[in-house]
Amino acid sequence: MAVRPRTLWWWILLAAAAGVAGFAVFRLHHTAQAEIAAQGELTVRVVEAQGVQLIDEQVRTVRKSLLIELAGFHVDGLGASLARWDAANELVSGTFLWNPAGGFDSTLAWPADAPKREQVEAIWQEFRRWRNSHPQENSWSSTKVPWLLPNVADRTLDDPRFSDPKPRYEGENLDLLRDSGRRVDPWIGWSGNLNEARQPWIIWYQTGPEEPVRGCFVDVRPLLPSLRRLLAAGGAVDLELVDERRAGIAPSTGLLRDLPGYALRATPGELFSRKTAEARLAAGTAALLLAVFLLGVVALGLRTRREARDAGRKITFVTQVSHELRTPLTSIRMFSDLLSGPDVTEEKRLKFAGMIATESSRLSALVERLLAFNALERGKPVECKPLAVDAVVREVVDEMKPTLDEAGLQPALELPPGPAMALGDHSTLKQALLNLVENACKYARGSGALKIAVAQPGRQVVLSVSDRGPGIPPDVRARLFEPFVQGGGSLTTKSPGVGLGLSLARGLLRQAGAGLELLPAESGATFEIRLPAAPANPAAP
Repeated sequence: MAVRPRTLWWWILLAAAAGVAGFAVFRLHHTAQAEIAAQGELTVRVVEAQGVQLIDEQVRTVRKSLLIELAGFHVDGLGASLARWDAANELVSGTFLWNPAGGFDSTLAWPADAPKREQVEAIWQEFRRWRNSHPQENSWSSTKVPWLLPNVADRTLDDPRFSDPKPRYEGENLDLLRDSGRRVDPWIGWSGNLNEARQPWIIWYQTGPEEPVRGCFVDVRPLLPSLRRLLAAGGAVDLELVDERRAGIAPSTGLLRDLPGYALRATPGELFSRKTAEARLAAGTAALLLAVFLLGVVALGLRTRREARDAGRKITFVTQVSHELRTPLTSIRMFSDLLSGPDVTEEKRLKFAGMIATESSRLSALVERLLAFNALERGKPVECKPLAVDAVVREVVDEMKPTLDEAGLQPALELPPGPAMALGDHSTLKQALLNLVENACKYARGSGALKIAVAQPGRQVVLSVSDRGPGIPPDVRARLFEPFVQGGGSLTTKSPGVGLGLSLARGLLRQAGAGLELLPAESGATFEIRLPAAPANPAAP
């Protein structure tokens, strides 16, 4: 059925609207995802900066407290004080005392994972050279030491950062130094290895350029759990403190300079994951609703079109049925009137009576077909019994011989030597075969042989009817078994009938467990009826 131009335009507009709506949903989803990503990136940067600041403050607080304790030990018994401090403080993993003249105090423990003594001594050698050339400077920073330590030192004298709280014995130590006439210039410093997070820090203190350097090694690992607890707030951003080397991160000198060897990894947290999932769910729901709406519109349109087509067919059907009923009724009434005339001869009386009988049979067949279609619509069950298909074929051919002769068709039968027994209904099979033969007489007139073959492949009995007529148009083949459709296309053709034969035949055959199909053919038309074969030894009732 061809689509009208106006209908085609409506479908084009619907497709365009669907495309625009789909694109809008896609753009909204894409924009929402981009906004969430941008918001997440900005939040990550802000929270990461806050995390860095928080860690640096905590680390500086710990380092300051250690520096104040280190500077507060009295010079008398300094080595013993350092050893006791090492044993009491979990962050301190070792202490040392270095004299510019005599080197390191051998009585103090040196940790196995600490830098070598010569590496540590190189720090103060570098610092002494710098201090001699920069006597007025109050802060020192250097990376010239070969093992890549960021070395930092500050002059503590008059530095407000180291005045509260003031180291316990620092004032007394400095007074003793002044009283002895030596130079007083206290400095405090620390170093940490960027390349190895597990190597301890070095914290040191010196009261003057020529005085001993006291120091300790700080193991930061006991400090990490408390730092991670500070970061584990959850929510919008997840912060993770990781070992740079173990995490495969390049050594950094900027992000966590106060915690050498570690990096702060910030990733969008559960909040942004939930927002992303919600945006994806909203877009998916919108797309699904749009698809359901479009499918509903398409289904409604197709159903409306089909109902309109069926309504048109039914109107035509009523018109055609009225015509088909009126024709035999008119003939019956006309010949009845002629029979009642006074001057009707015996020959005419027999002729008129025969015409009345023929039209009555025609009217009866039409009414029976309508009643059968109504029963089919109600789904009335069909009782199946064993029947001889070849006998039904001979019965139909004998009954239709006058019609076949008039249509110029010669039946060519191909029947098995023995009876072809199938399970079915005799009346249903006969009616279906009569319909196929009548259609051949109607649409393939004068085409020659009408082949009717019966075969029994496996557990089926196949009955086929083939003619050499003009065939069935392609646009009709797909709808041929629908009600009110004729081989000529529709009820508006001049061929007699109401277009129920094939629909009725297939429906009744299916109720009887059989089937009716139109086979592909290069010329003419071939119909095939398939019935289940009857058991070889049916059980007695």
